[in-house]
Amino acid sequence: MTKYSPWSNPADPEVFFKLEAYNQLLKELGWEDKVEWLSQWMDRGGRELAVNSWQPGTKSDWFWGLGLPFLSDVERYLFNKEERKIFGISGLPGSGKTSFGKWLNNAALELDWPLTVISIDDFYLPAPELEKAMAGNPWEVPRGLPGSHSIQLINKTLEKWEETGHLKAPQFDKALRNGRGDRSGWVHSNPKILVIEGWFIGCPLSADIQNSRKDHFEKEPLTAIEKDFRVKVQHSLSTYQTIWNKFERIWHLKAEDFQSVNSWKTQQETNQQRERGASLKGDHLQRFLRMIQTAIPQEDLQSVKSNVVATLDTSRRITWVGPRKYQ
Repeated sequence: MTKYSPWSNPADPEVFFKLEAYNQLLKELGWEDKVEWLSQWMDRGGRELAVNSWQPGTKSDWFWGLGLPFLSDVERYLFNKEERKIFGISGLPGSGKTSFGKWLNNAALELDWPLTVISIDDFYLPAPELEKAMAGNPWEVPRGLPGSHSIQLINKTLEKWEETGHLKAPQFDKALRNGRGDRSGWVHSNPKILVIEGWFIGCPLSADIQNSRKDHFEKEPLTAIEKDFRVKVQHSLSTYQTIWNKFERIWHLKAEDFQSVNSWKTQQETNQQRERGASLKGDHLQRFLRMIQTAIPQEDLQSVKSNVVATLDTSRRITWVGPRKYQ
């Protein structure tokens, strides 16, 4: 266990976020005394909690700024409330939300907590339906857009879990079909807390879908076809709003610079190619990045209806973390 913490003297050298908002977050989670909060987590294993589950190179700011506070947030509902709760993790592709979810799953196992993390992308439509749903999109992407998920299955799965406590969720393997992906079975669990991660979770509907003046594009502005298809994406996004309403809490991994998604997603696909032998690359990857940049107004993706925000720089270093209302 490291001898450093955000408050130690000297402070953890890998923590760069300001402590004012962070301390306010701990207070909102029920911890007025940060020393007491720190002590009870050290008694549970501290820095070594699921330590091998972090991605290689992950800095300790994720442990302090995201890992332990998120678990503290969950714990408020885990033992003191009767009903089951849904938490969300929202962040642009490649931001680290999936890796963070894997750490949460393993930390929960070590703590013997009934918590399960899944991805909304596991609810992608089966391949034939997915191909039909994605046909005609101007970016020629095989998945990822609002409308590529089975809303009916998401609602049915959540309703069944809320009613019985048993979760039966699909799995989607993005490496299948040469990186286009397909369904790959089902998982079963009995969580009290369900965490769902995804790149547009909590994203609101646009107030003015045709107005892109606040968007920033590195290469070229929106084409006429992209503008028209944005309307269709908004219609699809409207069907997710009732799902967002089911979330008790949403944590947003917010890019300090929206353009970070280009390097983040490229790194993600490179890792998948190395580990699974299939990924989006070349023109396919560039079209996917263009879709992320243009399908939903960037301002909306940066204005997720979240409770907690962690701002990430291009290197995924946390530069700010706290309750959204203090940002």
